Amino acid sequence: MNSQNKELICLYKVDETLNNNENSVETTLQEIIELIPSGWRYSKDCEVKLEWNDLMLQTEGYKNSVLKMVSDIELDHKKEGSITVVYTKQIREEKGVFVSGEHQLLKSITSKVNSYLTYHALQRTISQLQVSNNTAIERDDNKEEVSAWLKHQDLSDSEIDKLLKVKIEFKKGETIFKQGAIASYIILLTSGLSKNYVEGNFDKGFNFKIIKPMSFIGLSSVYGKNTYAFSGSALTKCTAYLIDIHTLKSIASKNPEFTKRLLNWYCDTTQGHLARMSSIANKQALGRLAETIIYLADDIFTGDIVTTNVSRKDIAELAAMSTESAVRFLSDLKKDKIIEITTSSIKILKKNVLKLLSNN
Repeated sequence: MNSQNKELICLYKVDETLNNNENSVETTLQEIIELIPSGWRYSKDCEVKLEWNDLMLQTEGYKNSVLKMVSDIELDHKKEGSITVVYTKQIREEKGVFVSGEHQLLKSITSKVNSYLTYHALQRTISQLQVSNNTAIERDDNKEEVSAWLKHQDLSDSEIDKLLKVKIEFKKGETIFKQGAIASYIILLTSGLSKNYVEGNFDKGFNFKIIKPMSFIGLSSVYGKNTYAFSGSALTKCTAYLIDIHTLKSIASKNPEFTKRLLNWYCDTTQGHLARMSSIANKQALGRLAETIIYLADDIFTGDIVTTNVSRKDIAELAAMSTESAVRFLSDLKKDKIIEITTSSIKILKKNVLKLLSNN
């Protein structure tokens, strides 16, 4: 069997194992490290160790070796462990012991493990919150506001109570949900700003939408695949309610007016994504950046862009360009007095000129 086929079969088996919700986290991770050697060229001499917090798992023949490759396990951009792959016998290869495909395979497996552990960390948090909600009544400063908004979406008091059972807060930069993770919940963002982005290979991704309060996130997972198709993270401190997908489905099946609203939201979101794709495909870099500035000023901030909430990097990713290019274009727009840039904001001075630029 050629190496590419071995890698693909290994990835398929890893996915299958991670999607089995009947096993404990430790059992699942042990099965993963037993599977990993099958994707490497010299499987018989390949051993694996996985470390995560206080847990250390390894294959039976594992021992320290200079012939090793390591990939970090990261949750919310913090290292919490690693996966180490070693050859226990001397391997002589002119082009290196580990080939590029094996490096990418380990990175892909680690990314999937990250998603799996993020999902289970969220599940633990939800369980703790549910216990807390059952044992104590806490003051919820914005629940009345959220309830009033949901009433305007044609929901009854009893339906609203079912939706607003689990409230959770996210710190700035914290992952809200992870691409590829099992989608048991959708999110109703009620305060703060978050971003949705598609993760790619080699740390490349695409930031395609900024989310404002009173927005549902993850509707594509309700009737589609039971995994998140993209990731979300908090741009500022955020508050959200986690809504069980089965609960939402049950309410939607009995409330046609609310279902119409869900469909309208989903259609509007899809049209927005198509417009972004058209922009990326047909506009030059400066045009995309001008369009992004207008989008942030009009649709997200309704005024000056607060750069302490949305960074230059976020703006660049929305415009599908490098941060360096975005900074250069922003500087040029400032010199031409089309925008004004301070330490904390970007202000549009000549919107008509910016609109002309956004058409190119």
